Parts: sequence; structure tokens; C-alpha cells
Amino acid sequence: MIVALCSTGQDLDAELDSRFGRCSNFVFFDTEKRSFVSETNTAKKVAGGAGAQAVQQLVNHGAGVLIAPEVGPQAMDALLAMNIPVFRQGEQITGINVIDAWENHRLEEQHKASVAGMHRA
Repeated sequence: MIVALCSTGQDLDAELDSRFGRCSNFVFFDTEKRSFVSETNTAKKVAGGAGAQAVQQLVNHGAGVLIAPEVGPQAMDALLAMNIPVFRQGEQITGINVIDAWENHRLEEQHKASVAGMHRA
């Protein structure tokens, strides 16, 4: 399974980002191979709809789980539609810490958006 993380850096030792749609990078951790790849978040500088576009990037990488600090309503709708469960990263500081917490069932699953989106109809 591929687990997506919001990161400020390019590896599992980097600090987690405090944003989802506008995070600096995504780290994709493969739980079977115990390896990861990272990629710059292509949605971080778009004018609107960053969360939904970030979800597309996760889908393109085959993410089966997202661990994030906060998720807006459009992104949560897209994640739910794609059957990608979302877990709140909590107080974890680095990618390796949050993977350990997720694997040991210490993270809370989110079923609703945790912040208001920036999208204006």
C-alpha cells in the first residue's frame, strides 16, 4: 500500500507540512517495499482548488491512504470518492514518526473536512 504524507522536505526525516493542498511536497511510502519517493506538490501555487488538484496527484501515484494535518471540503469529497482514507497526522513531527504512528494504529481517521475550504462558488 502506498501512504501519502504532506512534507516540507524530500524524505521521511523531513518535518511534516502543516497544510495539505498547499504543502511543499508529498512523500509516498510503500509499506510492502519499505521505500519511498517524494515529489513536489504541483498544486501548491494554484489560485484555487489546490486540495482537489493535490488529490489527483495522490491518485496518480496510487496512494491508498493519506496522512494529513487538515483537509478542506473539496479535497475530502474527492478523497472519499476515490476511497482514500484520511488520517490526521496529529503531533508527529517527521515522516518516519507519522508512519510509525499510523502502522501502530495511533492516528485518528477523518471522515469530514477539518477546515473550511478557500473555494468560492
